[in-house]
Amino acid sequence: MPATPFRKLCAAGFILCLASLAIAIFYMERYLGLFPCPLCILDRLVIMMLALCFLIGFLHNPQTYGQRAYAVTGLLLSAVGITLAGRHIHLQNLPPDEVPDCLPDLDYMLEVFPLTKVFSMVFNSAGECAQISWTFLGLTIPQQTLILFTVLAGINLAILYASLNRDLSTGRKA
Repeated sequence: MPATPFRKLCAAGFILCLASLAIAIFYMERYLGLFPCPLCILDRLVIMMLALCFLIGFLHNPQTYGQRAYAVTGLLLSAVGITLAGRHIHLQNLPPDEVPDCLPDLDYMLEVFPLTKVFSMVFNSAGECAQISWTFLGLTIPQQTLILFTVLAGINLAILYASLNRDLSTGRKA
């Protein structure tokens, strides 16, 4: 299969997702000993779903409408990630007396409550997510994650924009 612009963008998105997950799991969690809070775990799930979307798009290499479908799906997942990272940044910038109470362990909540309730509880409280445990270049982990989701949204926008102007699998006008 020749490497089309669509496939190159999907490969770039997939590699970026994979690299970010590897850094989070192998460096931050295993080497530094930083365990993810509930919002970080949800961020990882969204990154995994984006990686899967990019990988399937790369392997499938569809025509114009399929490319648009993958791009829109990726944009929606990126928007979810941006929302989660934004909430996390908001929690970290709250005064200490306004930080919500901490939640039980995420594994426990997933066993006891339905998934929609767990998502709602994590998004609306999760006081442990307000702690800043590590920074790089002056950016907290949620701020770095927000940048990642913005870049991934940009890749999906590039796919969508190009597919509206031409078919990325053949290079012909759409």
